Amino acid sequence: MSSSLHDVLATLRLTRIGDSTFAGEQLPAPFNHILGGHISAQALLAAGLTAADRRAHSVHTYFLRPGDASRPVEFEVVRLQEGRTFSARRVTACQDGEVLLEAMASFKNATTDGIEYQPPMPDVAAPEELPAAPTHSAEDADTGRGQWASLRWFERRVVDTAAAPPAPARIWWRPDGDVPDDPAVHTALVAYLSAVTLTEPAFAARGGLGPSAQRDHSVWFHRPAQLSDWMFYDQSSPSAVDRIALASGRMYNRNGELACTVRQEMYFPPT
Repeated sequence: MSSSLHDVLATLRLTRIGDSTFAGEQLPAPFNHILGGHISAQALLAAGLTAADRRAHSVHTYFLRPGDASRPVEFEVVRLQEGRTFSARRVTACQDGEVLLEAMASFKNATTDGIEYQPPMPDVAAPEELPAAPTHSAEDADTGRGQWASLRWFERRVVDTAAAPPAPARIWWRPDGDVPDDPAVHTALVAYLSAVTLTEPAFAARGGLGPSAQRDHSVWFHRPAQLSDWMFYDQSSPSAVDRIALASGRMYNRNGELACTVRQEMYFPPT
């Protein structure tokens, strides 16, 4: 199947329809399902368009309703803070007056001073030493075979996986093509991918695919992502209780720099 990166990048070019309101096109999917990572990335971009010259520091998203991918989504941004160092924004994503998503995003001035430390990147096989892997398990499911355009924009190599909780899943990934030289787009793609593959350790820990819904997703951005090369993503699902599974991950640049830290919850309804 051909890459959908071109189409994904097109949907990340939001249309301004007011001073703080934007519209974003969605991507084809089975049952017109809007992918959580995609709409969350759009919300982060909408917030960033009102916080010029500041880089994303974090985004915290709640997914409230599924929405309809055959129609655009409207993003309304509220300016909550404009400080000397930080800017804060609230983003509400709607269709037909119904709220699909609420996000809080923080932006800050770039600085180069201060104490720095991070967990080291694991010593793993290089991506060139690993075979190509399917983009995402949803592309192979009977209900979505070859229909998830929102999942075919990246390449990946699987380092290793395990089924027993916390079901570690370590992968390399990169966009399946050239990405514009725009830091906001790079950050949005990192947020996007971080939600897409983080579902997999939660499924593995439960023993396989099944009905589920992303409930919330948070990303803390530490350093700029270098999407011209492979990124390493160390994922696991350390906890599950009351039908809610927590998944967590750390994403590194090829040179070992920690790019972001991620947390996500998934709800598994009774079947």
